[in-house]
Amino acid sequence: MKNKKHAGTTGKGFYAALSLSVAMVGAACWYAYSEAGKMTPPSVPEQRITHEYKPAQTTAAPLPAQTTAPAIRRSTEPPKAVTADAEAEAAAALLRRAAETTVTEAVPEPAETEAPVEQPLQPVAGGILQPFSQGELVKSKTTGIWETHNGIDFAAPLGTEVCVTEDGTVTFVGNDALFGICVTVLHENGTVTRYCGLNDGVCVCAGDVIARGKVLGAVGDTNEAESALEPHLHFEVLHNDKYIDPESYLAGALTAASKETDALQAD
Repeated sequence: MKNKKHAGTTGKGFYAALSLSVAMVGAACWYAYSEAGKMTPPSVPEQRITHEYKPAQTTAAPLPAQTTAPAIRRSTEPPKAVTADAEAEAAAALLRRAAETTVTEAVPEPAETEAPVEQPLQPVAGGILQPFSQGELVKSKTTGIWETHNGIDFAAPLGTEVCVTEDGTVTFVGNDALFGICVTVLHENGTVTRYCGLNDGVCVCAGDVIARGKVLGAVGDTNEAESALEPHLHFEVLHNDKYIDPESYLAGALTAASKETDALQAD
């Protein structure tokens, strides 16, 4: 009986001692851990890096929408300075044109294109003995025959100089069976003038280019068809191969018509 009690007592004491040892070891470990934490506190090496990097993230943030909007307007609309310069240049151009117009109105230029019209010259100075018959029959004082008078008879003493009415080219110099010594001249507008009853002192030849007022010859007595009349020059004008009134020709009718035709062709 004594041995069993001793054995039971001993077993209980062993476990009690073991529990106490474990408790002491745990207490020692906890103490050691606590003391170690006090002596060397845990360091956070990442904290300094993170703190230094945050400003970089702040500066890299995108600009607000209000800053972007003006940039779009500047790309689509011209700058105000350029618009002001363009307006200034346009105003200066208007002022220059106004100044030029004022100067032109103050000092008008002469009309250089409107040259004075030179009417044909009368071939001799003298009155009309017999006018143009306008295609009607008249009785000849020399032959007594009713016939048309296709020209004008200018009274002029024998030897009176006869001049060409306009610039032209001499196309004929010779003796006509009815009207005596004659000179025919072709002018630039297609008009033909004939000077009949001259003397034999004609001073031009066929083919000569002569100027207005050039002396062709002198009044003679070679016009047999009108010998009953006093000395005169028989003068004829043809246009488009038709006889026309020499009086209207000398008044500039063909010259005016020619200018109108040239103007229409120019337009």
